[in-house]
Amino acid sequence: MLTKAAIDEFMVSRGGLRPKTLQSYRNNLTLFQQGFSDLPETPQPIQSWLNSFNGLTPETIHTRFSTVRALYKLVHMWHPEIPDPMPGVRPPILRRKAMRAFTPGELYRLFSLPLRPRESALLTLFLDVGARAGECANLTSGDVVPGYAVLRGKTGTRIVPISDGTYRLLEALKPRLPPDADQHIFLGERGPLTYQGIYKLVRRICKQAGVTGPRSSPHTFRRTFATEYAAAEGCDPKVLQDILGHRNFSSTLRYIQNNPRRMAKNHARCTPLKGLAVAAQGSFFSDDLVSEAEAIVARVRK
Repeated sequence: MLTKAAIDEFMVSRGGLRPKTLQSYRNNLTLFQQGFSDLPETPQPIQSWLNSFNGLTPETIHTRFSTVRALYKLVHMWHPEIPDPMPGVRPPILRRKAMRAFTPGELYRLFSLPLRPRESALLTLFLDVGARAGECANLTSGDVVPGYAVLRGKTGTRIVPISDGTYRLLEALKPRLPPDADQHIFLGERGPLTYQGIYKLVRRICKQAGVTGPRSSPHTFRRTFATEYAAAEGCDPKVLQDILGHRNFSSTLRYIQNNPRRMAKNHARCTPLKGLAVAAQGSFFSDDLVSEAEAIVARVRK
C-alpha cells in the first residue's frame, strides 16, 4: 500500500479534531512519507527511521512513534491483510519530569497586577477549575449560573462547580452583552477571544508579572489547579477527574502520584523519625540518650 494513500485515509478518520492536533499529525506523517513511499510491513525499517532522529528529544521522537502507531492501527483495522509491525518497534524511553506549576509567589504576582475585569475573571476561572483555553473561549453567558459553569471543549461538555468569587467575576462581564443574549463571555476588540487569543493574553500577563518560561500558559494554570487540588486534604480523585474532564483516570493519577505537597504531608505523618519523639519519653533510656533523641527531633522540626 502506498504510504500517501494510508496517510490520506488516516487523516479522514481524524476529522473533527482541533486544527493544531491535525497539523501535528500531518507534520509527523509527512516525515514518515518522505522516508517510505510504500508502507513498510516489518518493524526493522520503522525502527531505523525512528533511530535516525536521535538528536531530538525523546518526547519529540515518541510523538512521531505514537503517530505512526495510530496510522498502522487504522490501516490494519480497515485493511486486515496489511500487517501491523508496530508491536515490534521499540519506542524511546520517556523519563519522568516534574510538571510545571505556578509557585505561590508567582500566583501572588499574577493576581496582584492591575488586571482588567476580563483578565481577572479569566485567570480566576483557570485557577478555580483548571479550565482549558478552548473551554474558556467557548464559554457563553448561558453557561454560567450560581455555583456552576458548563465547559465545552476537547472531551465534550461537562458541568463543573465554581467558587462564588469566580461566579461574581464572570457575572460582572455580562452587562456588556445585549439583554437576553447567549453570547461569549470573553470578548476581544474584534469579537470573542479565540484559543490563540487567550494564549497570547495569558503570556502577556505572565510577562508583566515577571513569570517567564515556555510553560507560562493557560495549561500551567490547569496543572497548578490539579496539583493543589490533589494535595488538599480530603481530595476525591474521581471528582478531580470529572472537573478536569479527563477521559482516562491515568491522566488524573499523574497529579496524585507525582505531587510533592501530597508526598510531604504523607511523609510527615509516616516518617519513622516520629518514633524518636516517643522513644525520648521512655524511661528505659538513659538521660544522655533521651537528650540526644530530643535534639534530633528538634532539628528535624526546624
